[in-house]
Amino acid sequence: MGIKQLMSLLQEKAPGCIKKVQLDMLTGRIVACDASMAMYQFLVITQGFNQNTGLTELTDKEGNRTAHLVGLLNRTIQFMENGIKPIWVFDGKAPELKRGEIAKRQKAKQEAQKKFEEAQESGDLEQALKHKVMNTTITSQMTADCKKMLRLMGCPVIEAPSEAEAQCASLVKLGKAYATATEDMDALTFGTEVLLRGFNSKKEPILEVNLQQMLKELELNYEEFIDLCILCGCDYSEPLEGIGPVTAYKLIKENKRLEDVVKKLEEDNKKGTKKRKWVIPEHFTYPEARELFKNPEVIQDFSNVSIKWEKPKEEEMTSFLCGDKGFAEQRVANAIKKLKNLDGKGMQSRLENFFGVAAKKTSNAGKGDEVKKETVKKTKTTSAVKTQK
Repeated sequence: MGIKQLMSLLQEKAPGCIKKVQLDMLTGRIVACDASMAMYQFLVITQGFNQNTGLTELTDKEGNRTAHLVGLLNRTIQFMENGIKPIWVFDGKAPELKRGEIAKRQKAKQEAQKKFEEAQESGDLEQALKHKVMNTTITSQMTADCKKMLRLMGCPVIEAPSEAEAQCASLVKLGKAYATATEDMDALTFGTEVLLRGFNSKKEPILEVNLQQMLKELELNYEEFIDLCILCGCDYSEPLEGIGPVTAYKLIKENKRLEDVVKKLEEDNKKGTKKRKWVIPEHFTYPEARELFKNPEVIQDFSNVSIKWEKPKEEEMTSFLCGDKGFAEQRVANAIKKLKNLDGKGMQSRLENFFGVAAKKTSNAGKGDEVKKETVKKTKTTSAVKTQK
């Protein structure tokens, strides 16, 4: 279900599950962060246009984009300055069920590129920017650079076998993180207990969505919520035409399961009681999509996957960001200083002592503040054959 659709439905039907929180209210928490989503967000919001200089974006001297690196650098420091321990999770290969959605996105990007070129030729910078943003892509090199930078900063990085938001949700369910930080509402469908979104400003509060409170107010169980999201349209199945979130919610409330919803819609079509028939996709793969949401391919055990926060590698970080990526030396020096001395005592002291005390003093810190080592095991969905995103 789209972000706007789901948020609109929750604000109407389950307002109590959404609350505004300041970052410092999350002090002592471990948060699983959707890195791929954050990178895309940084690349988009830093694009603009100037009537004198034309289209603008953050780049190095050679014209290579750097917004993804700058954004992750600043957000990581922002988290840690507020006592939050981030685990950055990157997408792996997309599920087979997502192939159709990926094809649609690629086609839309091609059309956006064509319109961008046309608008640029005509001198319409506002339209050119609009279509340039729609054509924003993340390359494998950009992803590799972000992973390298974060590791040099001393942050744990997890390469998910498939969807990053599914891996984040799994970390929360396993008790290794308190919440998932992403703009992707699918994290709730994958079962994260807490979703954090709206990281736009250091001063503005973010939104925290609680899954159990949401289900309680919607009067749905988790499986019914999954069916609701699929009914409205998701990345793994075609949507039913003409069904918005309110209608979808009503249908699930009345019929409980998508099998029964489809049966009812087919009966309505036969009766001819509607002015126009419900359009049910020929290949409505909701059973497979449901299984993917319930049992995504994720790393479940972590004996060979490091989740620990370390001191930054100063020389290597400076060499990489300043020498390879063209960052200003002062910017990198300031970032390293903050990482080393967030509370005036040094990074290691901050991480070991500050977070340990915070976890003990916070009665509801829960399992999300513990990091344990277990055996690596990957759980695969029976229906998801991996393909490159």
